[in-house]
Amino acid sequence: MKWMEFIKIQTASSDVAAKMPTLIEPYKARQGLLEIKVFRHASVDDCSLCLRWDTDSPQPRGSSVGFMLCNTLKQYGLVDHAVWI
Repeated sequence: MKWMEFIKIQTASSDVAAKMPTLIEPYKARQGLLEIKVFRHASVDDCSLCLRWDTDSPQPRGSSVGFMLCNTLKQYGLVDHAVWI
């Protein structure tokens, strides 16, 4: 089943989006992970990640990858993590 995790970070730090490629690189080869996309807000320093999955069943509370990324991103600001089916 295909599902998506959306992680949003609200931050005052302007370099978070620039650090994303390094932060997500170790997770790209996870089984079931189709892609990770990084988005920057058009006018403020906030950014978000979209993790697209294809697994036997969705994980309603999020994947281990999503939790690890959230924990890493908490040092930069407020983090919101949601799962979409």
